[in-house]
Amino acid sequence: MAQRGRPKKIISEQPMKLADDTIHVKLDSIQAVLNKNQKDIEELKHQVSMGKGGIKAIFIVGALIAAIGTLLGIFPKGG
Repeated sequence: MAQRGRPKKIISEQPMKLADDTIHVKLDSIQAVLNKNQKDIEELKHQVSMGKGGIKAIFIVGALIAAIGTLLGIFPKGG
């Protein structure tokens, strides 16, 4: 007897396994990139905090020099 309608598709396990393997490889590469980005962000945070500390140190040293100069009368009085 002839079959009516569309023929039934035969689904094999091989294409699904290949798709799963491909997805796992892509997920692993994404995870590696995310780990690298996380390390880079931590390094940048460290560099920024060092920069902020340097600016604070320069400001403090400048303020001390200005205070000492003012006390010793090195700078002329304004006005």
